[in-house]
Amino acid sequence: MKKITIVILLLLIVMACQKKAVPVITERKNEPFKSVTTAPTTTAIKPDTAIGKTVFINRCGKCHGLPEPIQFTAERWDGILSYMIPRARLDEVQRVHLTAYVKVNAAK
Repeated sequence: MKKITIVILLLLIVMACQKKAVPVITERKNEPFKSVTTAPTTTAIKPDTAIGKTVFINRCGKCHGLPEPIQFTAERWDGILSYMIPRARLDEVQRVHLTAYVKVNAAK
């Protein structure tokens, strides 16, 4: 009885270690889906400071207190925004509007 159990166990191990057959696709009947919409390029987006203010309040204010845009110069805002925009996961459109808002209202 012990020999039969060992033989069955060895057979199960051998069967489990064999490669499984994987189907191979040799040709496609349909083309893969391609998106026809494209994101607007930065040059195509007209900056809107009102939208930028809304993004600033809603997205930036969600995590921390908001500084007044006049607290920093436009150059300082470049550094702040380059760090914070990816963290806030803003898209390109939101980035353009937010940048316009803080730079228009930045310290001179």
